[in-house]
Amino acid sequence: MDNSTNNMNEKLVQYLDGELAGAEKEDFEHELAMNKSLQDELDSLKATREAVKMFGLQQKVSGVHQQMMQEMQAPVKKMNPIVIGSNRRIIRYSIAIAASVVLIVGSIIGYNFYSLSSDKVFASNYHSYELSTLRDGDTLQVSMVEKAYRDTNYKKVVELHSLIGSNSIKETFLAAMSYVELGNNTKAIDEFKKVIAEDETANTNLFKDEAEYYLALTYISNKDYDFALELLRKTRDNPNNPYHKKVTGKLIRQVKMLKWR
Repeated sequence: MDNSTNNMNEKLVQYLDGELAGAEKEDFEHELAMNKSLQDELDSLKATREAVKMFGLQQKVSGVHQQMMQEMQAPVKKMNPIVIGSNRRIIRYSIAIAASVVLIVGSIIGYNFYSLSSDKVFASNYHSYELSTLRDGDTLQVSMVEKAYRDTNYKKVVELHSLIGSNSIKETFLAAMSYVELGNNTKAIDEFKKVIAEDETANTNLFKDEAEYYLALTYISNKDYDFALELLRKTRDNPNNPYHKKVTGKLIRQVKMLKWR
């Protein structure tokens, strides 16, 4: 590992510890925004710290429990029966408290890991796509597909989209969103891919950002975590993407945890 790598690792630690300030902090955050691998290292370091913190708490509680057990096993000196009874009650209560803390900590760790599901991550990040509000006199310019979507008649949207031979990029995107609302991930993924391909072919960006973000969420729901991570990182690394701030480090860590399980 060269010195530049060492320096950057030190910067990561300093950044997490809140030791960077002013121009130095701004420069480092700019570097983070531009450097995907550095952002991944920061995410990994955060996750590692959280794990170490929880493990350390477990170890402390376990140490208290072991110390109490050793004290119980130590040679017993002759004491007043009343004092002995009182000490035994204190020890029992202390052991019960320590065991409860161990159980609680273990339960929290287990719950956070095993209760995490693709459906929960999807639901906590998904919001129905809303079209801009119609102005007076615009009604006649709205296609049948768009009108059905505005009426939240998602079944009609996909039916109309299938019947119409030539659909606009916007209509294809609305059909993809409707499939998501109807719980048909396979069809939603196909339509989102069409939107992205058509935008790239036409050299436009009409619904490409939207399609990539919602496609990533649909991949999560469909348990295609590698595809989801690829799109999420792409969105996160582009500050000009309107969905840039929606892709948080927490979201990416959750998808990674789902992938590791």
